[in-house]
Amino acid sequence: MNPRHWLFVSTAGLTLLLAGCGEKPAGPEAEAEESSGVTYKEGRGLQLAPEVVQALRLQTATAEERPLAAESALTAQVFATQPQLLATARLTADQAAPLRTASFTGARLLRIDASPAAATRLVDAVFALDEAPGRRIGDFVTLTARRDSVPTLTVPRAAILDGATGPFVYVVNGDAYLRTPVKLGAQTADFTEITDGLYAGDLVVVAPVDQLWLAELRLTKGGGHSH
Repeated sequence: MNPRHWLFVSTAGLTLLLAGCGEKPAGPEAEAEESSGVTYKEGRGLQLAPEVVQALRLQTATAEERPLAAESALTAQVFATQPQLLATARLTADQAAPLRTASFTGARLLRIDASPAAATRLVDAVFALDEAPGRRIGDFVTLTARRDSVPTLTVPRAAILDGATGPFVYVVNGDAYLRTPVKLGAQTADFTEITDGLYAGDLVVVAPVDQLWLAELRLTKGGGHSH
């Protein structure tokens, strides 16, 4: 028998089956799933019974504009030393976009090359580095990107889950929770900029996002994993 892994939340005699591996169960296990208080409808999302919401200790936060002064580190590799010192960092397009308005210590952004994107979905950020004795082709350097504080639409970082097709959040959709793809911008320790996918005032789940995703997988794909 193949091993199966289950995640349960219990309250007041309720056993909530959130996720599993393998095919959808039949018999008693199927009945447990049907009576779990969790259903899914395409275009509407997950619907949870009130006792399930309470058992999960589900928490939400509002997508809202905040002044976001972001600082992030990225690793670049030196590929030329003459006539100037050049390095490149391979990033996703979403990660690279905020670099256009960022400042760097000891480096200057020359261009963002999108030519690799067709094959890899990544772009190359090319930097001119300050001269440094002994630096050779192939060396790695750490660059710090800083952006000025500007009002931008943000959600708590805990609201975001990165799946096989990209990052997403769960938005409160009436009495349901709808998985919604988003595009990300700058990040701080607590918040992430949302450049597309949400509006100010949207209510998003901040905990437990991973369990909602497992529940959706269970109900739509028979417990299959996202690869």
